[in-house]
Amino acid sequence: MSRQTLSDATRAALVEAAVVEFAAHGFEGASTRAIATRAGVHQPQINYHFASKADLWRAAVDSLFAELAVETRAATLGTTTQRATLEATIRAFVRHAARRPELNRIMVRESGAPSERLTWLADSHVRTAFADVSALWESLRRRGEVVDTDALTAFYLMIGGGTLLYTNSPEARLISGCEPTEPDRIEAHADTLVALLFRDVAPRPTTRRAVRETRPSPRSTTTSSRRRS
Repeated sequence: MSRQTLSDATRAALVEAAVVEFAAHGFEGASTRAIATRAGVHQPQINYHFASKADLWRAAVDSLFAELAVETRAATLGTTTQRATLEATIRAFVRHAARRPELNRIMVRESGAPSERLTWLADSHVRTAFADVSALWESLRRRGEVVDTDALTAFYLMIGGGTLLYTNSPEARLISGCEPTEPDRIEAHADTLVALLFRDVAPRPTTRRAVRETRPSPRSTTTSSRRRS
């Protein structure tokens, strides 16, 4: 491995480790020591590749949005109508949220209060995404192809509806006994979100493979039996 290739691999490992740590602990809670340990490198490597912890945070966020952009472009390639483009965008967003819940976990941590990081997020990524979705939404709304709500409300319905199951996947597993990231479930989730936002679209039923009935725990069964007796 050449020196440049090794350097690039180290930087990529640090960015990926930072994604995980910042999503789990927030900017303030994530330590550069923990990031370096997760990446399998020495802490001074962070100072070599990044000017500051904030620079590393921005690189981590940029990487997540870059992945989403690549997946969205691939999904919308060849779409010929605004409706098809927005539907494909929503489906790509849900799939990315299932694969990369770290993005929304970071966004939730940062978007609740004004800060320099939030301003950077809005200026670098979110404002453009909102403008693109708004243009599609308002055009479709005027033609009666989507539900009659403003673009800002629709934008956050897409974000919340598309991400929360995966952002809160540990909770979802506990209460349902299901795996939220099972492929059929993700596709059914995307279908349902599209059906909620567009007119004349029926949601596809989730397959039996994707939905597993939650079985009551032995403790709850025993408690119920005692109550009946």
